[in-house]
Amino acid sequence: GGAEAIEIQRVVSPGGIEAWLVEDHKNPIITLSVSFEGGAAAEPEGKEGLADMTAALLDEGAGPYDSEAFRRRLEDRVIGLGFNAGRDGFGARLRTLTEYSEEAFELLRLAMTEPRFDTEPVARIRAQIVSGLKRSATRPQTIASRTWWRAAFPDHPYGRPSGGTAETIARITAADMKAFASQVLTRDGMEIGVVGDIGPERLGILLDSTFGVLPDTPAPEAPDAATLSAAGETFVIEEPVPQSVVVFGHRGIPRDDPDRFAAAILMEIMAGGFGSRLTEEIREKRGLTYGIYAYSLPLEGAQMIMGGVSTRNDKVAETVRLVREIWAGMAEAG
Repeated sequence: GGAEAIEIQRVVSPGGIEAWLVEDHKNPIITLSVSFEGGAAAEPEGKEGLADMTAALLDEGAGPYDSEAFRRRLEDRVIGLGFNAGRDGFGARLRTLTEYSEEAFELLRLAMTEPRFDTEPVARIRAQIVSGLKRSATRPQTIASRTWWRAAFPDHPYGRPSGGTAETIARITAADMKAFASQVLTRDGMEIGVVGDIGPERLGILLDSTFGVLPDTPAPEAPDAATLSAAGETFVIEEPVPQSVVVFGHRGIPRDDPDRFAAAILMEIMAGGFGSRLTEEIREKRGLTYGIYAYSLPLEGAQMIMGGVSTRNDKVAETVRLVREIWAGMAEAG
């Protein structure tokens, strides 16, 4: 059959909360995604990783339920609930069967408005994050990426290690996380999308009971516009590994630029996997790498195009030279 056009409805609840709904009654499932302004860029200096750690703890106990009871309620009803943090934003995803949707939305409300941050889960999650950071700190990919961001944004929140370090995670307290959650989880700057087995009327009621209790305080300020430093520079970090990892990037274009779609097609031709220029020249013709990628990354404070490739140590100079050549060729000849 032909592809059905997706109909997106704008729903405004009785209490004035807006959401975008794609009604689909084929399966008894409802999925909700909500995003808030203010992610890692809104962390206080010295507390890097606060956004990530808060995201990991919001569903570890809330309201009357401790961590174990909260988890059990989710599992018994096969409800998927999780929070995530990015550089600029903070979000939650909820997935539930229609018959348990009442309880699912209630658990989301509790996690956002009455998170507990009990001692046991805080210690457990902290230990998990720290061991993950220690592992990743020795990974060439992480080292290359951190070097790039630090060089590109030396005096800006984007230059700080996203996700934090073992040292900064050790400093984060339950009070820090409570404060961060109440600063970020506000109706100002909130975007909600819903897909599935629910109509506008019932959704309106659930929006009010779930999000109506959030404060309407101003969302954290978007990070200042940043200029990228270190243009044209190359940084080499020597590590005793058989494979070199390269991360590259430069200024891109904003989301609302009229050329945005042209740029998306250009990036596809340049780096969209098999058949793209970079893959064709560097992997297919010369076998220099298994994978090379590039993508557009429009952040609030800086628009960027990022990319990366890994290859054998003795082939890295040739690979970088080719990337520059193909890139320049695309710029000159289109």
